[in-house]
Amino acid sequence: MWIILWEICAPNVRWPTRQEWLNRRGKWPEMPNVVGMIDGTSHEILIPSTEPQQDFYSGHRTYHCIHTQVICDNDKNICYIHSGFLGHDNDANAYHRIGPIGPGDALDFPPQCYILADSIYPNGYPLVTPFKSVEIIRQTRAEKRFRRKFNILHRNRRVYVEHVIKEIKTFKVIGSLFRHPRWKLSSIVELCAGLAKRRADLLSGELA
Repeated sequence: MWIILWEICAPNVRWPTRQEWLNRRGKWPEMPNVVGMIDGTSHEILIPSTEPQQDFYSGHRTYHCIHTQVICDNDKNICYIHSGFLGHDNDANAYHRIGPIGPGDALDFPPQCYILADSIYPNGYPLVTPFKSVEIIRQTRAEKRFRRKFNILHRNRRVYVEHVIKEIKTFKVIGSLFRHPRWKLSSIVELCAGLAKRRADLLSGELA
C-alpha cells in the first residue's frame, strides 16, 4: 500500500520553475532576494548487523541514522527532499551530493535569488550562511553590530525550514526509530513529505 501512496503523493513535492522562484522575491524586505532555506534532518535506524556500523553512526547525533536534505521556499512549501545519506556524512557532504543548484542546472535556480543555510554548509551561491564568530570578533564596532544583526535575521528566517521538517516528522514512521527494512526509508520519507505538502495545500485552500 505504501508504494501506491508514494506514487500518488511524492510528486506533490516538486522543484519550482525559475520564474516561480523569481516571483517569491521581495517577501522579506530585509532579505528581498532570499527565496528559500535548506537544512538536514536524521532518522534513527536499528544498528546494522551485516554492514559496517561506522558508515551509519553519527557522532553528532550519537546514534545510527540516515540523513535527509530538505529545501523549502519562503512560504514554507516543500520544494525538494532527498533522503538516503549515510549517518557519518554531515550536511555539507550531503549538499554536495544532491546535485548542483543554479542557472541551467538540474535544479534550475535564478542567479538573482539565494537560499539560507546554517554555518556547516558552504558559503557560496546560491547558499548564504551566517557569519562565524571568528568573522565577527576582529571587525570594527559598526561592522560587528551589522554582522550580529544579520545573524539574528538569518536565524529568524531559516527557522522556517525547521518548521517544515517538524511537520514531515509528525508521521511516526520517520519521527521515531525506523524498524523496517532500510531500503524502504528513502521512499517513505518522500511519501511523508508529499503527505505533509498535501496537508499544507488543503489547509491553505480552506483558509483562502
